[in-house]
Amino acid sequence: MQRTDIKSLSFRELEQALKGLGMPAYSAGQIFVWLYKRHATDFGLMTNISKPSRLLLAQHFEIGSLKPLARQTGRDGTTKYQFMLSDGYSIESVLIPMGRWHTLCLSTQVGCALGCRFCLTGIKGFKRNLSVSEITCQLELVQAENPGTPVSHIVFMGMGEPFANYDNTLRAIDVLTSEYGYQYSHRRVTVSTAGLVPQIRRFIGESRANLAVSLNALYDDTRTAMMPINSRYPLGELIDVLKDYHKKRKGWITFEYVMIKGVNDGIGHAIQLAKLTRDFPFKVNLIPLNRHRGADYERPDDDRVQAFQEYLLGHNIVCMVRTTHGEEIDAACGQLGGGKVERNTSDLPQDSGGHPAQHRGNFQGGIDGH
Repeated sequence: MQRTDIKSLSFRELEQALKGLGMPAYSAGQIFVWLYKRHATDFGLMTNISKPSRLLLAQHFEIGSLKPLARQTGRDGTTKYQFMLSDGYSIESVLIPMGRWHTLCLSTQVGCALGCRFCLTGIKGFKRNLSVSEITCQLELVQAENPGTPVSHIVFMGMGEPFANYDNTLRAIDVLTSEYGYQYSHRRVTVSTAGLVPQIRRFIGESRANLAVSLNALYDDTRTAMMPINSRYPLGELIDVLKDYHKKRKGWITFEYVMIKGVNDGIGHAIQLAKLTRDFPFKVNLIPLNRHRGADYERPDDDRVQAFQEYLLGHNIVCMVRTTHGEEIDAACGQLGGGKVERNTSDLPQDSGGHPAQHRGNFQGGIDGH
């Protein structure tokens, strides 16, 4: 009998599954605590659950995990982690120190099908969605490597389009925010989307997490050239659903605006941004393009970025230029790649004795798959 990864279930789904096995629903809370607070790797460790129930759990479920593969740390402390999945693909997560806060950027897919031309993940193409377990285990393993540095904020801004893996993303948020799980406030969880309008509409009623939108252009022809998803959900539809989001949720929306030299970095674009989004409160994160292999675009000049920001600030629009974190280790926005990883350890970084190099904890010293 094929067993189900128990970490692939939301709390409510686990309750229903336990009922189907004749176990009390309250055991779901006990199991969640063992999985997400005590990080149990074996049902036999769950000592406040009866032995027959533990045997039943082991018969029907397994406890999923990821294989730590590599980590790199940049000059400012930004750390990129690479994890191997069971089928040999790899994904990447990024831990970003920001003063007393530490933000973890999670991946939701192996690759991405949207093909945004400024993003390495999209250029590499789509392989598959991540399971709930594969999403939440990124946090578990990063936190295990940094026990004295609690992750304060979670952002779904890694590899993949979260709303193209909508159900698993929402289940992962359920685990992150459950009182029996990681207990994050919804205010500290942000989901970024390139603009999948139907999923945004669902998100309005189904989640209390924050929303960020990768906007990047103010005219349909330019945005479609940069982000093909715009041909399916053009700016007019996107702005309309965001107005609805504000009306029903009363929350601010964050726009991520990747600035590209000669494409979207002029004052005229800043003027259009102010016009296009004037009917609801928002803030803008300006992201000067982070170069990577395969990019067709160039980073804008600093004076263009400053002028763009000053125009928005002068019109009472909250606007920040996002500091680049981890660019030298390909960990900045748009630089995550992942890939297929060979299991042969001879392909991993070697130490002077010919053994796979270790770099703190269970992670190897370098990042493969780029």
